[in-house]
Amino acid sequence: MLSYSLSLILSTLFLVVNADCGDNGGALLAWGSQESADASGTNPSIILGFNNAGPFDAAGNPILSIIAVDAGYSSDYYAFNGWTCGQANPNSYPQTTYGPLICTSSLYGDVQTCLTISALNATNATISLQTCVDISTPPVPTQTFEWIGTNYITYGWAFLGAQGPLPLSPSISTDYVPSIVGSGVGAYVSMDYVPGGLPPSTGKEIELILELSDE
Repeated sequence: MLSYSLSLILSTLFLVVNADCGDNGGALLAWGSQESADASGTNPSIILGFNNAGPFDAAGNPILSIIAVDAGYSSDYYAFNGWTCGQANPNSYPQTTYGPLICTSSLYGDVQTCLTISALNATNATISLQTCVDISTPPVPTQTFEWIGTNYITYGWAFLGAQGPLPLSPSISTDYVPSIVGSGVGAYVSMDYVPGGLPPSTGKEIELILELSDE
């Protein structure tokens, strides 16, 4: 896990606006608050990922779900890359960074797969791994995410879809509200389209969270 100061330096170093996108480092996806994840001193309690045993979407693709609870630290959970295509307020916090989230782990197959929402402007949409369509600026709407830096090492993250212009200001609410359907390992992430329904992250609320690694 990165220190606060190093995290800010790296975020600034990887700033790319209206140019080619670049690698922002390994990423772990989880559910919780930035505040509690920082306080734990290890991986967040609820880890998100994909499991070949399911759950699955209607097309048979594994969907983003809880893969571990209170499992402690494992570098295997850093199975994704944040691909930085632009950043708002890069020299201080709060800040937002946008781009696709790319799978890098052989545990999940093809390294050129991206997190992809099943439908835009829908309720109970799910997220699966699909072939990356475009990892330039901007990525396609079904593969466009942002991660939100506040005053914690851990980031919040959100799905943006066609919302813009990008990068969004950290003060702008986003349009897809996440929830966990079920409980424990196998419970999945659901996204409901509610325009302006997800307020800007403060780091204290329960939300989708992301940790970046410099490895």
